[in-house]
Amino acid sequence: MDVKLTNEQKILLYLASKSVLGSLSHGLNEQELIALDWQKVFLETKAHTISLITFSYIEEFKEYIPESVYLEWRKFALNMLNVNYKIVKHQADLVSVLDSKFDYIILKGLSASAYYEKPELRTLGDVDFLIDKTKKEEIGALLKSLGYAESNGEHPNHLVYKKGGANLEMHFEVAGVPYGELREKVNNLLTSAYKKSVEREFENQKFNAPTDFMHAVISLLHVQHHLLGEGLGLRHLCDWAVFVQKTKDAEFWRGKLVNTLKEIGLYNFAVVITKVCQRYLGVSSSIFTDKEDEELSLELIVDILDSGNFGRKDQNRSSSGMLVSEHGKGGVKRGGVYNLAHSLHEAV
Repeated sequence: MDVKLTNEQKILLYLASKSVLGSLSHGLNEQELIALDWQKVFLETKAHTISLITFSYIEEFKEYIPESVYLEWRKFALNMLNVNYKIVKHQADLVSVLDSKFDYIILKGLSASAYYEKPELRTLGDVDFLIDKTKKEEIGALLKSLGYAESNGEHPNHLVYKKGGANLEMHFEVAGVPYGELREKVNNLLTSAYKKSVEREFENQKFNAPTDFMHAVISLLHVQHHLLGEGLGLRHLCDWAVFVQKTKDAEFWRGKLVNTLKEIGLYNFAVVITKVCQRYLGVSSSIFTDKEDEELSLELIVDILDSGNFGRKDQNRSSSGMLVSEHGKGGVKRGGVYNLAHSLHEAV
């Protein structure tokens, strides 16, 4: 595959690697740094939803960055920080009504942020939480009594509740669960996720999160789901990278997780995505000793860089994702024609 990364992409990956404490080198000389299109780098961070965390690492390049770009980047990062704290407040409200009444775990979001050195700088989105499917009507009624309105849309694995700009996604199945004979096995495994949660804390807010073992399984299901659908950006690649970097010496990797990944068909994908994190984000890990396919790693990072977060950089990619994933929100086992027609119907 005759593809080379641009200097802007090299800096983008270098800044992303700093967020996961990787050992990646950008490899650019002073003349290349001067000639860099820093406006393009900033726009790339926006497309991959990593502007906030990468801004905290650009001081070493400040002499090369035009002041107008630096100020625009800083303003955007501050806005994202403000959005983050609003989302944290919405999660706190949710947790306050769920705690002691229902089993739940927070998916992605602050659960993913917990593995970063600077968790407050990981850009947040909707508040996603996993619950017992048999409790969805009861929890839904509770949220409605608190002023949340159920959003329209047919989503077989989650329901959305909105209030004051907040989006709460109540999941009763994790995105990416396979079809066929593995479906029951994976769902049975995930049932224990909210029954055997761990308590984490952010800014004095406590919430239930998956154990490290379950976080690995859920993250891999989520990453492959979006990668095969509308596209995957650097934010979620960084999530996996920082998780591996933080837990690489933990006992659960030795046997239990590896065996589980092999049983549910995620082992090969875990190897590939981890090798990509090692090569392009500087992750140091000896968890997987399998030989790296360098061409496949390059193809994958190019696809991620070209896609952006949920395919926002490539309209063709995100549109074609309708055929297989209903924008990553559906998860219905239906043909491409149905999914395309259904997605168009929803858009209209």
